[in-house]
Amino acid sequence: MSAESLRPVFKLALAVCVIAVAYLAFAPLETPPLFTYDKSNHLLAFFVMAWLADMSWPGRRYALSRWGWLLAYGMLIELVQRELPLREFSLLDFAADALGIGLYSIGRAALNRFRFEH
Repeated sequence: MSAESLRPVFKLALAVCVIAVAYLAFAPLETPPLFTYDKSNHLLAFFVMAWLADMSWPGRRYALSRWGWLLAYGMLIELVQRELPLREFSLLDFAADALGIGLYSIGRAALNRFRFEH
């Protein structure tokens, strides 16, 4: 299968991931579900969503939109959490979201460079 033919699958996976992240962000959970350090969960979630977004809308043409929408989603999560009784607004969580996106972008660029040189 070509990457083009898999785009709808990646878009569906991204939508499912966005919904799952929202549930985990807004549910009244006492401890994080995956890693005990909450920032690790943010980093991993946004790394995965960056990959799914990149596979759904590849190319430089969409890069600013992809990362902008993901960052906006991260900030939306924090703004909603500010209003929830068992949650709180955290710029460190938002920074972990941005770091996940950034690490994906750096890794993708390094992989592309390696492929191009070899």
